[in-house]
Amino acid sequence: MEWMDRARRYGGLIWVVAGLIFQIVWVVLRPDQMPGPVTLTLMALVALGVVMTMDPHSRLTVIGGWIVAVALAVDFIAAILDRFGLFGPPGGPGVSWGSWPAFVDYTSVLLFGLGGPVSVVAGALATVVEILLAGLLISGRLRRWVGKATAGLFVVYLLTMLLALGPGEVATYGVPILVGGALLVSAAPTRFPSKSDRSAEAELAPART
Repeated sequence: MEWMDRARRYGGLIWVVAGLIFQIVWVVLRPDQMPGPVTLTLMALVALGVVMTMDPHSRLTVIGGWIVAVALAVDFIAAILDRFGLFGPPGGPGVSWGSWPAFVDYTSVLLFGLGGPVSVVAGALATVVEILLAGLLISGRLRRWVGKATAGLFVVYLLTMLLALGPGEVATYGVPILVGGALLVSAAPTRFPSKSDRSAEAELAPART
């Protein structure tokens, strides 16, 4: 299990670093498509989490994992509130959709023009999944599986955005960095090790060497 956590931790690091390089290059090429303040804050929190979770034996790993988990949960919640118009109408400053019909239309574009019931069902399903993942990320339950599921959902979003709308849409939401953050969450513990945990680890250390 430990080597799988290590693989996801370094996989998350690769996604985040590659995502940051992509963001910088894209902003240089297209300064008119600079991500908004919410996305920039989210990317900064994930980058902070990368630094804090690199040492699996540090107490900072627990804190960093929680920072990224809560940040991703807040991102889901904000996106859900946005699609129901709680941040303003469509076209408002900082608003991605502004209404459920606008979100369904956006979903239809990601599905290459499949409108009607298909886009409604897909949008509703995505919303339900995001609500469940947000709740689990905040609670810390099933951390490994929730982190992997969140990363998988972001990969789906990345591919559909890239194919349907191009790299600019991916850069707008910083999706590669979100994938990396979710992988880091899946490898981060939810609690500090107790004295009994540290004693057991110390007893196993000679056997490992």
